[in-house]
Amino acid sequence: MDAQQESFDDCLNPEWLWKQFPIKRTRAYFNNASYTPMSKDAIEAIFSAIKEYSQRGPDDEFYREFKAKSNECRKKLADIINSGNPECIVFTESATQSINLVANGFKFSRGDSVVIRGGPSEHPSNYIPWIYYARAKGVNIYSLKTDDIGLPDLSELDSVLKEARSRLVVVSHVLYNYGTILPAREIGSIAHERGALFFLDISQSVGNIDVDIRSIDCDFAAGTAAKWLCGPLGLGFLYCKEESLNLLEPLNFGPNSCSYDFSGSYSELGLPPATRLQEGFRNWAYLYGLSAAIDLLELFGLANVRRKNLLLSKMIAEQILDGTKEFSLISSLEDNLRTCILAFDTGRYKPIEIVQSLSKGGITVAEREIGKRKFLRISPHFYNDEKEVSHLVNQLTQMVRLL
Repeated sequence: MDAQQESFDDCLNPEWLWKQFPIKRTRAYFNNASYTPMSKDAIEAIFSAIKEYSQRGPDDEFYREFKAKSNECRKKLADIINSGNPECIVFTESATQSINLVANGFKFSRGDSVVIRGGPSEHPSNYIPWIYYARAKGVNIYSLKTDDIGLPDLSELDSVLKEARSRLVVVSHVLYNYGTILPAREIGSIAHERGALFFLDISQSVGNIDVDIRSIDCDFAAGTAAKWLCGPLGLGFLYCKEESLNLLEPLNFGPNSCSYDFSGSYSELGLPPATRLQEGFRNWAYLYGLSAAIDLLELFGLANVRRKNLLLSKMIAEQILDGTKEFSLISSLEDNLRTCILAFDTGRYKPIEIVQSLSKGGITVAEREIGKRKFLRISPHFYNDEKEVSHLVNQLTQMVRLL
């Protein structure tokens, strides 16, 4: 048996996952659509980077090494989303900041329009910035109607794009509430056929399902390290297709985003594509953590992550619906449409009371919303196991009987 096969076998061992994710010792964590816990490898990578930086000091030679090594993460991230050129990726502090870089920086003209999906049922971070900057810039917002699992009508999208002066179509790849996978490739194709650009929020998809940016052909994509990639909180990224980059004005500017001299002249020519938006990123240690997190995911196997997530979520859905008759599933159970994000209508039971009661028993789930409608959201990830699922279901069914 070679070392690679041995490592793969280890990562399928429950003890390996127990060691990698310390949270499993104290809590059954099923709120991965919010934030995922970091693995031991990712935590140690961040600690080691900070320790080495502090021991060697921020001299120019070491700083160049430190920055160059941490930028290996940019290549790994480009590979995992199949974006092609790593230099088209900008690091930010969050997906929300990435979205704002486009919503505020896009060169709109008064009277232009932006097409978004489902308005109030969209994640606030991919809704509020577009509303805010549209109003500030005299841009119209058109919100597509959606069905009972959040899917937009693509024929409506095509009609809107034909009739309005739409510059940009904005959707999430995976919906944070329903867990539905949107037909991103088809949406992007319609947008481009009608002369609009395509913005995709991949926060709930990267690390959870296959993400192929080049195949989807989006112009901009925003994501975060702290969800399904199991990276650190406080690190996000923005992908910009090289030919679409000139449609963005940088929100900040500095010596890292241009070449300059002290006469006051500067130039953005000849620099890597996204450099003009990367004016002052310094959180290099977190990139060490994300790099280690991606290594761990790829060791487990992204296809294996998807398979296990589908298995765990189906198990949870079936057992809860079987044991708790007043609950109903809002999310789809069709594999081609669903992720492992499960939304349950809890009938006469208040979701927040269920969340709080389960938390006291060492189980983390979440209350979320679709418009004003509150529901219970349960989102397992590959490091969870059948014992944790049984614990969740048993505690939930017992608790409901007592409420």
